[in-house]
Formats: sequence, structure tokens, C-alpha cells
Amino acid sequence: MTDLTGQVALVTGAGSGIGAATATELAQAGAKVCCADLDELAAARVAETIIQSGGEATTLAVNVADVAESEAMVAAVVERFGALHIAHLNAGVHITGSIFKTTPEQWDSVLDVNLRGTFFGLKFAGRQIVESGGGSVIITSSGAGLLGAAGGSAYTASKHGVLGLMKCASAELAPLGVRVNAICPGIINTPMLGPLHAQNEGVPSVLGASQPIGRLGTAVEVAKLVVFLAGAEASFITGSTIPVDGGVSSVFGSFTKEVRSTLATGAS
Repeated sequence: MTDLTGQVALVTGAGSGIGAATATELAQAGAKVCCADLDELAAARVAETIIQSGGEATTLAVNVADVAESEAMVAAVVERFGALHIAHLNAGVHITGSIFKTTPEQWDSVLDVNLRGTFFGLKFAGRQIVESGGGSVIITSSGAGLLGAAGGSAYTASKHGVLGLMKCASAELAPLGVRVNAICPGIINTPMLGPLHAQNEGVPSVLGASQPIGRLGTAVEVAKLVVFLAGAEASFITGSTIPVDGGVSSVFGSFTKEVRSTLATGAS
């Protein structure tokens, strides 16, 4: 098991889904964790669960798309814990809509959080990790960072952009002792699935069957990959794009017409 004792970690989008699972798994590995989210109450619930389990955690409300808030977030982590070694830049939003129907405002809102917010995270968290003696940044991209789909122009563009940003950051930060990698989750059963998330029968039958592995992924499965990338076992891994998608990005034509239609109407 990865041992992160003495490490300080920041997780954005920690209030639910992959972020909440990652914050919990990092704490179980021994890290002190800052749970940051636009929804402070949601992040506080995750932090309280960590504390009740014997871990150490704190909460921050942050809009990652705001440069001042992102900088203040990192400063607050250092003020609370004295250092920063791990950042999981996970905060993201998703909308669906054709290129013709997506408004400039919708486009900007997605790119602001998913791409601009990741840039700020790298800028401020990355600098602090260098000053703390090195560590790891893990960025949440998406299967949409590897593939395109009808109805996903803004989200897909942002997640492709995140991968380009990761590659540049990995080259710049490697000599400074900071590894930067990206994960590309496939269809994970989290609140980002929208209304389908609560449909225990509908989700597996419509979406799970389309995966080569035969089911949807879980947030914990993604979180365990993040913890591995944060630890010493991954010391020679940087600049990598790692799918965690049940094999769907490796199989030509794996999405059926029914699944593509479901995703295009808001299920991813």
C-alpha cells in the first residue's frame, strides 16, 4: 500500500465523486488533506468523514477559475499544514449540446473551470510543491480527452486541452522534482452522470454493457490510481496520460448507437 505519511495533499472538486474518493484514499494512505470545492458544505462533509476515521483534513471554498481564489487556496493549505506535496487538480464541470446550440457563455464556463482552473492549479500548487521539496500533481482529464463525441464540444475541447497543458507542465517541472500526470476516467458512476447516477437499474444496462469490462467504474477505483501516482512507487512516471476506463478507449466502435445517444443527452 502506498505510504503518504507526512505528505500534504490538496484535492479540488473534493465535495463529491472522484474528488471525494481521492481525498478519502489519500488520507487513508497517511496524507493530510485539504478538501477544496465550490460547494464548501459538500467538501466539509468529506473532511469530517476523514477526521472521524482518524485522519487529518481541512476544508476550503474555492472557485478554481478565479486566479485570486486559486492562489489563496494554496496559501491557505501551506498556512494550515506547513507545506504542499501532492495536488489532485480534479475540479470540473460538464455540459452537453451541439456546436450549433452551445452558447458562448456555456463554452466559456466549461473552459474556465476545466482548463483555466487547471492552469491556475499548476501555476500555484506546482510552485509550492517545488518549494516544499518536490512531489506530484495529478490532473483529471477524461475519456473525452482522448476521444470525441457528438454533443460534447466544450467539455471535450477542455479535456483535450488539459492533456496538452499536462505535457508542458511535466517537461517544465520534472527538473524541479515535481511529477505531473493525467488520468482519463471513462464512464464512472458519479453525480456527473446526472439523473442516470441514481438509476441503479438503468445505468448498468445502458452504459455498463458498452464497456469491454462489462460495467461502470467506481470513484474509488479512480482514486486508487491517483494515490499510486502520488506515491514513491510512481517515482519514474511523469508526463503520462493514463486511461482508467474499463478498456473503452482501446476498442474501436465500443459505444453502441443507444449509448452515444444517451451520452449526447447528458449522461456523461
